[in-house]
Amino acid sequence: MNGRFDLGFYGLVCGVTLWLALLWAGERLKICRPGRTVKIVLGVATVVLLFVPAGRLSVWSWAFSICPNPSVPLLGAICAALWQNLFGVAVFKPADWRATWVFGAVAGTLLYLHPLAIGALDLYFWGWDPVVALSTLAGFAILFLAWGNRLGVLFFAALLAFELGVLESQNCWDYAVDPFFWLVSLGFVVARAIRAWRGGRVRLAAARTELVAAASRPA
Repeated sequence: MNGRFDLGFYGLVCGVTLWLALLWAGERLKICRPGRTVKIVLGVATVVLLFVPAGRLSVWSWAFSICPNPSVPLLGAICAALWQNLFGVAVFKPADWRATWVFGAVAGTLLYLHPLAIGALDLYFWGWDPVVALSTLAGFAILFLAWGNRLGVLFFAALLAFELGVLESQNCWDYAVDPFFWLVSLGFVVARAIRAWRGGRVRLAAARTELVAAASRPA
């Protein structure tokens, strides 16, 4: 691995994540208006905050110690959201976002929780097999691109990152999914399921009201 390249990758992950978080907080809390000057100021503040000492380490060093192997799809999703926030250009379509969150939720659940159901099977071990690694990442990339989904681009990026050895891990699954990506994806999927359930209840209640009203009308 190239140490400088690794540090640059982790710095990029921390930088875009913190910048997006500051923009999101500023908008949600209505602290500042999302103008060009504010976005630039928050970008500069991001760079400064990354190197603020927190104990013996800087903020980005603490982030690296907590999540040493951020997955490429997570980084791609953050960059897409940041680009849309900065320039108003939607890199991902709604279908792309749905595919990203569903993949993260399903892949993470299978990878991290399968020992609870199938103790004798170790899916994580297969990630060290170069044939399995290359064929899986390339297969997902081709599958999603053929489906017209931009998540396939992130899998090609993950394949390239795996070949370059960007992460500390030599396991290809770490390039495709990580615990934070899994938890965020689960959150989006569960929230979407709850909204769909509530929407279904509202439509059902409206349909029942309409039926009762129709039945009470004089013939």
